[in-house]
Amino acid sequence: MLKLRDYKVADIPRMTEVIKAAFAEYQGKLEPPSSAEKKSPEVVKQELEHGNALVIEDKDIIVACAFYKPKGNYVYLERLSVLPEYRKQGIATILIKEIEKRAKETRAKGLTLSVRLVLTRQQALYSSLGFECESYGTHSGFSEPTFMTMIKRFAD
Repeated sequence: MLKLRDYKVADIPRMTEVIKAAFAEYQGKLEPPSSAEKKSPEVVKQELEHGNALVIEDKDIIVACAFYKPKGNYVYLERLSVLPEYRKQGIATILIKEIEKRAKETRAKGLTLSVRLVLTRQQALYSSLGFECESYGTHSGFSEPTFMTMIKRFAD
């Protein structure tokens, strides 16, 4: 039985494992490499000082997580991570919809996120949930865009 809840500090080591496992398939395939490869519990703890996170458990074991934080008038969704064996069960959608609900409670104007251009499967998921491409960005040291910023605006 899947259970959605807010993260606790004691969850950080497991969340770090989930992030690394969820992004492992991209090792050596993304340029620049994903920062997920270098995550440590200390880094995750620092990132959460300015935001929050949700986790999904299966039988009391964390199998997915997503971070979110205020960014101007929007809430920025980041580090959405689902263990490979739990994908295609709607877990990412559950996390995104809960973050959207919480963002609306804060009167945010919408959600925003960044996604690599090569990650078309993720872009399709976000598009299916109402996100649209807002702009393109380029990682430091690159001459062509490497990611897009997507946005989901809430109705007034």
